[in-house]
Amino acid sequence: MKLTVSAFVLLICTVALLSTTEGRPVRPQLRCNCPQMYSAPAIPANKILSLRVISAGPHCKHEEIIAKMKKGETCLDPTKDWVISLKEEINKRNIKSQQ
Repeated sequence: MKLTVSAFVLLICTVALLSTTEGRPVRPQLRCNCPQMYSAPAIPANKILSLRVISAGPHCKHEEIIAKMKKGETCLDPTKDWVISLKEEINKRNIKSQQ
């Protein structure tokens, strides 16, 4: 009888703990978000809605720049001159819109 009660209590505790998780992995996945990068031709700044910059770290050895456009997202090559200029231009645009 004690074993049945103990097993039931353990089951209730397990269900309670599982219901508080969100289904996300305990550790974030350590991999690059951009397996391939777009490098040419240059994308005009007015076509880009936003840029997401992910610094290099344990997940990926290089900086990643993800451009969000109306038709989806594209990974940009952070070493290209036009991408560096684009990043600066979008940052200026965002600063002006926040003022």
